[in-house]
Amino acid sequence: MEEKRAFQGYSTREGVSPPAPMQQPDEELMRLAQRGDAEAVAALYARYRRKLLNYLYRLTGDRATAEDLTQETFLRVVRHLPKYRPTGSVGGWIFRIAKNLALNSFRDRKARKEVPLEEPETNSDEGEMKESKIPHSGPGPDREAGSRETERQIQQALLQLPPVFREALILCDIQGHPYKEAAELLECSINTIASRLARARSKMAELLGYLKKDIL
Repeated sequence: MEEKRAFQGYSTREGVSPPAPMQQPDEELMRLAQRGDAEAVAALYARYRRKLLNYLYRLTGDRATAEDLTQETFLRVVRHLPKYRPTGSVGGWIFRIAKNLALNSFRDRKARKEVPLEEPETNSDEGEMKESKIPHSGPGPDREAGSRETERQIQQALLQLPPVFREALILCDIQGHPYKEAAELLECSINTIASRLARARSKMAELLGYLKKDIL
């Protein structure tokens, strides 16, 4: 399976019963992963995969591209484990790899004129990413179709924002990160995040018009 490529060459611990990997903080998982612990690598993958997939989908507007970039992100995480130094958060390091891959993807392909109607993957049990801030209605087909059309319009508007504004909006308004966490992930100041977010919200309100009260 493709996902297993990231874990090849890592051996599990024997005769040791530490806390379950998913219960350990990122920093400890990174220390274990650098020692060749496959369980720690798998735990990092499980912890960040959905977050990255949704982030990259929103950033690129293409589900297949987002899935490819998510896989490439973790392959690079494993490749660069020996070089990792705890100068910032583990999440910030992983997100920066994903962001750089996405920016390279933008340079390598023409901007898409159409956006897929696919919705980003979610996992409500882990409280990871909100699809949007538009309230979901009942299961009626008419309302469901309207919700999908709204999602499509939001994604099209997002793709018209400059990447630095788009990622601020994705992290804060869609994924729900506090300003401080978003600033850490993007390696900038809280004031910079606030400024980018304000400009992104203003542009989204302009692009979406009647939808702005629902999503901003």
